Amino acid sequence: MISNKKIYILFGFTFILLLGISLTVYFFKNKASKAIISNCDPVHYANIPITPSNKLNDKNDIHLLNAQKNGLKKPFVTNADFDAEIDDYVRRSILVEVVDNPFYQLKNLTSSRPYLIPEAIDLLNEIGYRFQEQLKEKKYKNYRFRITSLLRTDEDQNKLTHRNSNATGHSAHLYGTTFDISYKDFCRVDNDSIESRYETVQALTNVLIKMREECKFLAVRERKQSCFHITVVVCRAIK
Repeated sequence: MISNKKIYILFGFTFILLLGISLTVYFFKNKASKAIISNCDPVHYANIPITPSNKLNDKNDIHLLNAQKNGLKKPFVTNADFDAEIDDYVRRSILVEVVDNPFYQLKNLTSSRPYLIPEAIDLLNEIGYRFQEQLKEKKYKNYRFRITSLLRTDEDQNKLTHRNSNATGHSAHLYGTTFDISYKDFCRVDNDSIESRYETVQALTNVLIKMREECKFLAVRERKQSCFHITVVVCRAIK
């Protein structure tokens, strides 16, 4: 007969083995789920349905709908509110600061703040990387594109509506999901000069059209402001 001691040992060993198997399955299941989320296909899994397009002419109301769904739940009302709360937003990874890097340069920001939600930062960096690859492929000189507007407060937006006929009272820029890239001029890397080049505009346009076909973002080419107005598309969580 098997002694009680051996039964307890066998039971304990079986329990530990089953627990280990359960934890392993849980770990890999969650790891796989996160991988699907981070690499999800927005054509099929955007949290607001989006149709592939080779046109950069998405309407402002669609930009706003995505911004409200994916961005700040409550926009900053005043510039003083922003100054008082931004450190907490950064600490909690709700917003990330945008800084100059090898891909792009911030233009003088007079009516916006250099912050975006993390998904918009990832998008901005992907555009920058693919723009650099396009320049290399075409054997063009190395340029960085320039960002002209990012997060705005209500106070910023209200001031803009009095100066800029393109600016609306309720903008996607209020939610940290949206940024503007200039197609008027670019920063040439080797001598840090600002230049306007047709082939550089075409390289950036080609990248944006390709990424719009992939449903990475919504975009409209603003003629008066000479910029691409871009709002990130976010995938819904997959459980």
